[in-house]
Amino acid sequence: AGASCTVELFFAPATSGAKTASLTVRAMAPGIAQATLTGYGTRLAMLTITPAEQDFGTVTIGEKSALSWFTVTNSGAATGPLNLAFVGTDATEFAVATDGTCIAGVTVLADGSSCTVLVQLVPTTAGVKDATLTVGATPGGTAASRLTGTATRPARLTVTPLSGDFGAVEIDTRSDPVSFTIANTGDAATGILDVTLAGVDAAEFALVSGGTCLAGSTMLTVGASCTIVVELAPTALGAKSASLMVSAMPGDSATASLTGNGAGPAQLTITPPEEDFGTIAIGE
Repeated sequence: AGASCTVELFFAPATSGAKTASLTVRAMAPGIAQATLTGYGTRLAMLTITPAEQDFGTVTIGEKSALSWFTVTNSGAATGPLNLAFVGTDATEFAVATDGTCIAGVTVLADGSSCTVLVQLVPTTAGVKDATLTVGATPGGTAASRLTGTATRPARLTVTPLSGDFGAVEIDTRSDPVSFTIANTGDAATGILDVTLAGVDAAEFALVSGGTCLAGSTMLTVGASCTIVVELAPTALGAKSASLMVSAMPGDSATASLTGNGAGPAQLTITPPEEDFGTIAIGE
């Protein structure tokens, strides 16, 4: 009489929710002893992310892609604070926008709740891009989504030759025409070309017909080119210098230097102005 013993129990739920049971101890007389057991089963925090992968398409270097939305969901007990990271070869080419609701180091997800991460491709170099967005928490584990895209070089104008020397040209006349080739060496089409002559002696040079670059209308596709024809038409004596400037948006600009000389009209002289041949006999 008065003796006792102990029974150790472990609660190990296989499913979530409230649990009840009874512990019954039977013995020969005097009878039965019972204890009521209760508990609540919860799932471990477990993060998932959708979509599992995202292609950001083609983006020009220096620009940003459209925003892509990723939804992070917790299907278990509350997580710890979330951490966000990009990993992989091109991790630095992607960026998290500030508009999402998953805040690194702050956001905690309850069971069944979710938040969003907004990502952009912001390339600095050309080529195919591949990285992974990871979202993790302790507890909560880690969820990941693969990110891909392609970066291209922007439209880029070049001019050849880089300079044109028109030589000496008589004032109030025109030089022989010089042709300049404008090319797009980038990976995207240019905007509409703007062609101007600039510099101290810009008015001494002229854009003439015969070229295929039409200011205000020509656009150059990738690898395409057109020509501009220039003449020197001096109105005064002396050295002349100006610049041929071609620009587009996108496309940046290209410049060629123009030089020449305004000369006076040709003048013949003879020396000596007179000559005396003396006295000579006929036939000699």
